[in-house]
Amino acid sequence: MTIFKYSLKRGFFSPATLILNCAMPLALMIAMRGEGLGEQGLFLIAMAVMFGGFFMAKGVQSDRAEGVLMRILAGPVTMADYLIQNLLSAIIPMIGLSAAIGVFGIAFHDWNLTFALGVSVAYSFLAITSVGLSFVWSSLFKSKDSSSAAFAAAMTLIAAVSGFFVPLRLMPDILFYIGALFPAHWASRAIQIMLDYGEFTQMYWLSILAMLLFAVAYILFGGKRRII
Repeated sequence: MTIFKYSLKRGFFSPATLILNCAMPLALMIAMRGEGLGEQGLFLIAMAVMFGGFFMAKGVQSDRAEGVLMRILAGPVTMADYLIQNLLSAIIPMIGLSAAIGVFGIAFHDWNLTFALGVSVAYSFLAITSVGLSFVWSSLFKSKDSSSAAFAAAMTLIAAVSGFFVPLRLMPDILFYIGALFPAHWASRAIQIMLDYGEFTQMYWLSILAMLLFAVAYILFGGKRRII
């Protein structure tokens, strides 16, 4: 599990992920208190989780660009082992972050257990899809700088049509249906369901299933596509 430990340390302690996965969610949770951000804070946290998951797995692209991947695979390590360990090193901390957000909400915002669990599960699956998307992105872009710039632009647009800035129910139909093509839309829908109903409805689980299917598709595509 040497690759797992190295990837975990490199991913979690980089400046970008420390900001996105620690400082920003904490700041947003604090800003939600009183007359602050209110419910909108949950969607802004979702955006931080989406970006954080991507950067947690971005080390795969760095290894490719710097020639590290070739040296790793020259040893007794298969591509499958390398990808699985990188995958786990990114997903496990993101699930931990999602759980921590739920615990923080219970302790400081008086969330009930069902609401906290529902929000945490939505964040977890959004993070997993972002990690999977990072694998796909790493196989499509050779340059780290162009990759990050393209991702930032694409994800900001996706967030805009997925209900992170404007509630889904207020969006024009065309934007609503465009947003449904991305996992962020389903994360936004799951969070909104918890806000509206405070319980696990059929549509909530459908949203989670949609994110799971996106994650599987991304991981399979990113894992099979040649990244050397």
